[in-house]
Amino acid sequence: MEGASEINLNEEIVMEILLRLPVKSLIKFNCVCRGWRDLINSRHFINMHLCLAQSKEYIIVKRFEDEDKKNVLSFHSPADESLLAAAPELELPELDYSNPLQLIGPCNGIVCLRDFHEGIHLCNPMTRKFRTLPQSSFGSPGGFLRQTHVVGLGFDSTIDDYKVVRIFESSLYDFRAEIYNLSTDSWRQVDAILPPVILRDCFDLLFNGFFHWSAGPESSPHILSFDMGAEVFKEIKYPSGWLGEQAEPRSVGHSLVVLDDSMALILFSRGRLLDSELYDRSEQYIEIWAMMEYSVEESWVKKFFLGPFSGIQCVLSFWNNDKLLADCCKQLVSFGIQNDSKLKKYDIKGFYLQLVILKESLVSLY
Repeated sequence: MEGASEINLNEEIVMEILLRLPVKSLIKFNCVCRGWRDLINSRHFINMHLCLAQSKEYIIVKRFEDEDKKNVLSFHSPADESLLAAAPELELPELDYSNPLQLIGPCNGIVCLRDFHEGIHLCNPMTRKFRTLPQSSFGSPGGFLRQTHVVGLGFDSTIDDYKVVRIFESSLYDFRAEIYNLSTDSWRQVDAILPPVILRDCFDLLFNGFFHWSAGPESSPHILSFDMGAEVFKEIKYPSGWLGEQAEPRSVGHSLVVLDDSMALILFSRGRLLDSELYDRSEQYIEIWAMMEYSVEESWVKKFFLGPFSGIQCVLSFWNNDKLLADCCKQLVSFGIQNDSKLKKYDIKGFYLQLVILKESLVSLY
């Protein structure tokens, strides 16, 4: 009995040590012995490691480099601003980097990549694991080319499964949705007819078990949410008095972020509208509204009004509790939200800048 107790104690100590190691080390330790491999790849260990790794975050930046005519994905550490200047590229198998990519997520360390050729891919950047989702078997009326408008990624805790939701136009102005389950590796349709969905730059967010997009016409936009568990859609109205009610709606950009554990709407003026496509970006302002009680439209509160800025094309993310990351003239910049409009520039440049801040994760795609 004494020997058995000693062995159990040693196993517990080993597990406690392994739980505090980074993913990179744990991948190497898979080769130590079968016991360690089985432990590290168990669902229980992966979930516990994910909870303990909440403070270990990384930035994945996606950009299109015009000179090389390709998309680049790179790793960065948010803990050290100097590491935003240079970082290793992330190469994924079977992905055509010469075509436009959209970065979606994250969810428990997993991100989704959409290649705009109806191709959707899941990736765990920390383990370098990659999975291409199968094509949907659902067709469209004859002569109509089905078009995917938006994609969302989330986790359904009620069935312990990851889901991808896709909203597409099956025929002219007929918007439908379908869901992919990782456990079954298949798509199924959702019994819902949706209003027209407008995909806005930088506008999507997984929060509180719901995925969110911008929807509706330019004159009266709203947030469309999808409950990953109940699989139902809901519309959330913009706050009363938002920036677009005071200016030409088309001249206002939109982003969603998490601010102090609340969903926040970032509205940024694109500048003075010169013609139907061109903006004078020499004087721009940013509003940040927080929804203090989720899904309660009356709880919107304006937290910050920032500016003037110049050259902001898209606000990308909230960072380190006091800064925003943005695309400024095709270059990554940051600036403080406490009356600090000075831009800090990083040596990360390219078209269609996107980024996600994700937790280190061992979550498997299989």
